[in-house]
Amino acid sequence: MSTFKTHPYKLSELLDQVHQGRLRLPEFQRGWVWSDEAIRSLLASVSLNFPIGAIMLLETGGPAKFQLRPLEGAPAPIKEAESLILDGQQRLT
Repeated sequence: MSTFKTHPYKLSELLDQVHQGRLRLPEFQRGWVWSDEAIRSLLASVSLNFPIGAIMLLETGGPAKFQLRPLEGAPAPIKEAESLILDGQQRLT
């Protein structure tokens, strides 16, 4: 039995989770590195309703405990983290 699940989240739902602190980064993830051109390309893809790749999340609450941090520019967390971003930080930031 697989432990992987897929969820078709709306972008607005993910961004709300980031804003509240329910979706955070594990401390070991690298920082913000995208260029202005990469940002423009992403925004163009979103505006044209093109797929922008998968985002991989890890639910919190398991045996492994990580130091957490919010995404670059996100406000201080107001809720407990529910998931960690393992892949997709640059696109969500």
